[in-house]
Amino acid sequence: MSKVGQISIDKFLDTMNLTLEDYASGVDECLKTASNEAGESAEKELHQTSPSLTGRYRKSWTFQEKEVRRGRTYRTELVVYNAERYRLTHLLEKSHRIANKYGSYGMSKAQPHISIAQKNAETKFVKVFEQELGRIRT
Repeated sequence: MSKVGQISIDKFLDTMNLTLEDYASGVDECLKTASNEAGESAEKELHQTSPSLTGRYRKSWTFQEKEVRRGRTYRTELVVYNAERYRLTHLLEKSHRIANKYGSYGMSKAQPHISIAQKNAETKFVKVFEQELGRIRT
């Protein structure tokens, strides 16, 4: 039996572990890139499509990464939120009863803008992640 092309089991395992670690770090970078691009596009879309009476609600959309602890593990989440007018988000997205000191006098019209931006950001995330993942495979 020829010894050409043979390696020990230890060297094979070390090589395999290094390859898997490189691939895992590449996937982490792909996830980070895709989530940042999706967050930026959601923020930009909300700046454009949000209802605007004075402009403060529309201008205060932002996103940030948050590290969340779940049990013994940590995970990073990217959150798009309205920094100043967060109380209005649900009221504008869904319909609500309009009331004053004399009682209620009707319902407001729902203005869905967050759910649309969320769907668009999800498709953008998947698209960018698949593109980035295709780059590390080759």
